[in-house]
Amino acid sequence: MHLHRPLAFGPAWVVAALAGALGFGCAEIEKATPEDATKLAEVRADLEQDTALVDYQKKRKSEAAARGEDPDQYDNAELLRAEPRFAEYWRSRRQKKFEAVNEVYKSLAADVIADCMAKAKVGQPSDEIDKCVRQTPKAKYDPGKAAALGALVVLLGVGAIALFRAIRRRNDNVAQAAPKLGLSVEQTEKTTAHGEYKGYALKIEASPPEAGEGDRFVRVLVLSKVDPHTVVRFGPVAPPTGLDLPDLDAPEVHDARVPEGYKLRLSQGASAESLLSGDVGFQMRAFDPIDLRVHDGMLGLTIWQVPPSADKVVEFVDVAIAVAKLYPPA
Repeated sequence: MHLHRPLAFGPAWVVAALAGALGFGCAEIEKATPEDATKLAEVRADLEQDTALVDYQKKRKSEAAARGEDPDQYDNAELLRAEPRFAEYWRSRRQKKFEAVNEVYKSLAADVIADCMAKAKVGQPSDEIDKCVRQTPKAKYDPGKAAALGALVVLLGVGAIALFRAIRRRNDNVAQAAPKLGLSVEQTEKTTAHGEYKGYALKIEASPPEAGEGDRFVRVLVLSKVDPHTVVRFGPVAPPTGLDLPDLDAPEVHDARVPEGYKLRLSQGASAESLLSGDVGFQMRAFDPIDLRVHDGMLGLTIWQVPPSADKVVEFVDVAIAVAKLYPPA
């Protein structure tokens, strides 16, 4: 048996969220000092010279072509490096690069600045430095803060889980009905109650209170005092999806009293008279759509809704017991 959608909220989610808060609360990024950022910006600006020289060379060739001269005379860029005009162009280009990167570097972490400075000192080219400053900084953890916040997370987690369970129990009519029936209850991915009621061994399975409309169900399993040789299948021809129900092999019975959209299968000697015309059948119709399956000495009664109150859940369980009494052991 399963629900299509997982729980939208639960204790595991609460703990994960608080654990995330612990990580964010204790992780610290050490900022670089303005002085260190400026030193790296100076180095990076100096590395711009070769790029500036290539751009200057292109400019000189373009000017020569515009004058009708041979642009190839400027193929040797090193000769252009010594020109006073390039020196002025380079000073302007360097200053612009320095101002641009200096502001960015001041926002970087200290470990990033140190790593990139080390690369620059061993002669790494400008594109490697640009790649270096984009790396993710390493977070440092304060053990004292981590311990204090960890203790707080534990306390908050315990409180949040307790609150979640209390709210869930209060909103779960099946869980509320369990004590009235003398059954023990568990709430995990679904609500499960089991024990003995009115002399019958019972197990109740139900969707959690936060399940969506298409996933809600309640199923009462009567596990004792049911004829092991009787097979009954009475319910919708196409039950709502979301639950695994046994496909019982028994002759199909055609009776005008079978509600439209329902199917009836009975094993040899079994009767459905009370389901079609008696008080039990009338009580079952109050929970329509309802599915009855009797097989292997057990009875399952399923509805695709959750009764609106704990008392209504008890009423549904009483209907299941009443149906079980129709098929006692021989």
